[in-house]
Amino acid sequence: MSARIWLKWSEGVQPPFTCRGFKRREESQRSQNKENRRTSFTRVVFKSYHQHIPMVFNTNFPLLEEYPLSQSVIDEYQENGHVLLRNVIPASEIPEFRNVVLRSHDALLTDEDRRPAMTTYDKAFRLTENLWEINDLVRAHVLSKRYAGIAAKLLGCRDVRIYHDLTFFKEGRGKGSVTPWHQDGHYWPLATEKCITLWVPLIDCPVEMGPMSFVSGSHKSRAAEHLEISDESDAFIRKLVDEHGLSVAPAQHMNAGDATFHSCWTYHAAGANTTDTTREAFAIAYFDADATIPTDPPVNKRRAANLAKWFPGGEPGKVAATEKNPAVLALATDF
Repeated sequence: MSARIWLKWSEGVQPPFTCRGFKRREESQRSQNKENRRTSFTRVVFKSYHQHIPMVFNTNFPLLEEYPLSQSVIDEYQENGHVLLRNVIPASEIPEFRNVVLRSHDALLTDEDRRPAMTTYDKAFRLTENLWEINDLVRAHVLSKRYAGIAAKLLGCRDVRIYHDLTFFKEGRGKGSVTPWHQDGHYWPLATEKCITLWVPLIDCPVEMGPMSFVSGSHKSRAAEHLEISDESDAFIRKLVDEHGLSVAPAQHMNAGDATFHSCWTYHAAGANTTDTTREAFAIAYFDADATIPTDPPVNKRRAANLAKWFPGGEPGKVAATEKNPAVLALATDF
């Protein structure tokens, strides 16, 4: 089996990782993992003419394979604002990917992160962000057309850009407490409704471990937009559900590699982890590749901070395309 990846950039958009002027070369090779199972991958090396620093990432072949997505599944997502898909990350990729995510997560945790949690938010899980910037294999997954292809089809757009990736590690024996009901849109500093998050457990995740629940159809509402994740947002959304008879889709057992996709406007929550094992989950947040940065100033401090953090140099009214936000499907095409 062989494959080739070509990297290309939209006119006027700089490629990620460094500045302009990249020299590209491709090397296909074989690598052997710890179990002596040989895995084919394509190595792509970027070289900046200015910095002369090679940037490398490996792309495993299963990540190039399109995930079959029926129109009924797309309709389900657009109606409910969430959907559960099985085997999104192929089983063959989970052990190695989990290993590098664990290492990268640990490397990014600060001393402050390791201290006992004080707020409701911090008690729910330990979080790290943008692992794709420090690890080649994580980068290959985050820039995978397999995952981005699902996101683009569910959103109904030509391509998606990366907002950021995240880990959500919920400790066992109740140390990882309930994740309050909330709406991610409170944090997103973009002028679009087309935003989506892939959430995938890296180990089998029974209901007792705290996978997510969703309020179906809530992505059509902005009622909780003003609230950050907190006890207040939890109480507010629970009241909405009770008063309006909203439909709650309860958490389901997920195997490692299964994934939920939910809109940034969908109300969602997760239970406490009452097992003896930490719930290890990885997420990728995407948005419509044509989305722009709002012309109006951010309406809350969280959006203001995220605008500066995830869209450095971005200009109001312009496409939200910085070096941190590559358009994934335009980035890689296999032949």
